[in-house]
Amino acid sequence: MSERRRSAFVLTVAVLVSLAALALLPTPFYLISPGSAVDLTERIAVEGRVPTRRHFFLTDVSVRHATVLWLAAGLWPGTRVVRRDTLIPPGTTQVDYDRLLGVAMDDSQHVAAYVAERAAGLRVPTPAPAVVIADVVPNSPAASLLRVGDQLVRVGHRAVVVPGDVSSAIKRLAPGTIAHIDLERGGRPASVDVRTMRTDAGTRLGVFLSARGAPVTLPVPVHFALDDVEGSSGGLMFALAIYAELTNDRHAPEAIAGTGTIAPDGTVGPIEGTQQKVIAAKRAGARVFLVPRQNYRDIADEPGIAVVPVATFSEALAALR
Repeated sequence: MSERRRSAFVLTVAVLVSLAALALLPTPFYLISPGSAVDLTERIAVEGRVPTRRHFFLTDVSVRHATVLWLAAGLWPGTRVVRRDTLIPPGTTQVDYDRLLGVAMDDSQHVAAYVAERAAGLRVPTPAPAVVIADVVPNSPAASLLRVGDQLVRVGHRAVVVPGDVSSAIKRLAPGTIAHIDLERGGRPASVDVRTMRTDAGTRLGVFLSARGAPVTLPVPVHFALDDVEGSSGGLMFALAIYAELTNDRHAPEAIAGTGTIAPDGTVGPIEGTQQKVIAAKRAGARVFLVPRQNYRDIADEPGIAVVPVATFSEALAALR
């Protein structure tokens, strides 16, 4: 091999090794880009009802942990670069965050079915208030005893109805003392003794709490096949798809996409990644995109699709009529 060829070979190898290193070297950033559009007509089944002719699309985003090399992808149209701590709560591991998204998805399905059946005129019992664990502080005494999704029933002698009940019960204890907790896990009662921890704000349990309505038995069972979807931003579209089947919606076939959380009272809440989700909707052929009113400015001028802001489930139904 000549000296020139040898030099060229060495240079090529060096470049390839450098690119491989850059492709593996992590950064504190994530890339958010347009994801897929899931046709809920094929993923949600309402017992005893015929599927609607309309197509309701849940849109999501693709989230990728950016290496040094992948940061260049942030220049692609529709892709956004965000810091990890704006996406994942500080101190939360990726595993815990994924589990939190799974719990949020389950909650959004229950709430969406409740909202849709109530709007369709069915007699649905009012959900009892519940306080559940949304996340557990890593390396805290609670980390090995409490789980995301646990519903707190009683802390010490105090019944838990709102998150403030937990704070009131814990703040009376000295850091390092034991708090007896009664809870429900997977629908079954359980009890644990958790050692409290010292923080700058005082005695704490080492968990993040969320207030929500406990799941209720619905008049008409609803079945979901959405193992590949996470988070709570599909609540609005879940509710619309369920309502369409409950009311035997026979409108002409139409592709409708959207995003937004749904609360038990029908309020539509804001989400992240609106600009990426509307791109996914357009790729799926949707002509209408429903968006939470708080996110409307992000995509108000998006060409090629009618963007409709809504604040409640009732507004979304009125827009589709």
